[in-house]
Amino acid sequence: MKRLAAFAAAAACLACAAQERKPWELRIEGAHENLDHGQPDWNEALAQLAWRPKKDLTLLAGARTTERFDQRDREAFAAAYLPLGDSRTVLHFEASASPTHKVLARDSFIADIALPVGSGWVLTPGAKYARYTTGDVTIATGMIEKYVAEYRFAYTAYLSRVEGGPWSPAHRLAASWYRGELTYVTLSAAKGRDVENVFPLPLVVTDVRGASIAGGVQLASNWGLVGEIAYVRQGDLYTRRGVRIGTRLLF
Repeated sequence: MKRLAAFAAAAACLACAAQERKPWELRIEGAHENLDHGQPDWNEALAQLAWRPKKDLTLLAGARTTERFDQRDREAFAAAYLPLGDSRTVLHFEASASPTHKVLARDSFIADIALPVGSGWVLTPGAKYARYTTGDVTIATGMIEKYVAEYRFAYTAYLSRVEGGPWSPAHRLAASWYRGELTYVTLSAAKGRDVENVFPLPLVVTDVRGASIAGGVQLASNWGLVGEIAYVRQGDLYTRRGVRIGTRLLF
């Protein structure tokens, strides 16, 4: 009888927690990157609002201001994560547009689908298409994830192609630990060939190597801080060393 009462109390607590789940999230971030070879530093400011009325369903939109190569761009973006049936399959669409597009893409479109295959494994094929002032870029992606308790391990393969050019591969490994919705740590490393828009040059393909550590810490029941330290070597063009910091508010 005591076990039954304890189970009922636990179920009631879980129901209360579900009812108290906050569906809105406001995220504000700023980033600064230092470049060598005499290149000016990069800066970014971002604001994003997301609505998550239930698990696996998210709608979000935001705006970004970016400073690169002494040029300033503005960009708006929106995305949707849509569950398909009861299989935990999630379809993801994303689009962005920049009215200035000096360095950023004039517009871009992303689509992928997360397919759970059992035992904590998830396969996610996808694609991205971006239009720049000096050309278009197509990227095919494939990600394999493994979830074990509070941990996530992922490998992502990229195939990038500038309009009229050959395909270039790149690879990314990531390992994450999640303590809660606002507390996590992610380590990642990337290597391969990447397409970069280096103003005022046309789109170029270079060797790229990078690593980062990102994380979040919960400071209150509905508020936390996020941050990232990153290193990226873009061939012989430049090396970027950057830091990003922001805040997340659930309501």
